[in-house]
Amino acid sequence: MADAPLKTTIQSQMMAAMKAGNKNRTQVLRMVLSEIKKVEADKPDADPQAAVSAYAKVLRKTMTEMEKLNQPERVTQLQSELVIVDEFLPKQLDDAALAQIVDQTLAGLGTVTKKDLGRAMGAVMKAAGATGMTADAGKVRALLETKIGP
Repeated sequence: MADAPLKTTIQSQMMAAMKAGNKNRTQVLRMVLSEIKKVEADKPDADPQAAVSAYAKVLRKTMTEMEKLNQPERVTQLQSELVIVDEFLPKQLDDAALAQIVDQTLAGLGTVTKKDLGRAMGAVMKAAGATGMTADAGKVRALLETKIGP
């Protein structure tokens, strides 16, 4: 278990939610723990953070599908679940901080062309991770495409 404190935190918050009688929060935290345990069963040294991120991604995808199917009550329920799951995800860099990291990384890489986009993406994502936060890969790619020459 690479990040036992995350799993322990989720377990303790689930117990607190159970004691408080918050059924929705308890249910969501049970699902998150279930996802972590499923990943750990396949690979004992797996990162629980990856399981939480994957679960959040599934919720977002399901929410998009429910919007297409015009089911607003289900969308609202999924949004409330996402609010709880997002508490356990690494915080995202805001746009200004991300732009600054992209600029600094590009300056350190020297001349970068469209062919070097993958290398630049990797460098930016690594720099973003070094801050203890995460960056949306789509935003990074869009920023890089606007700043990289042909």
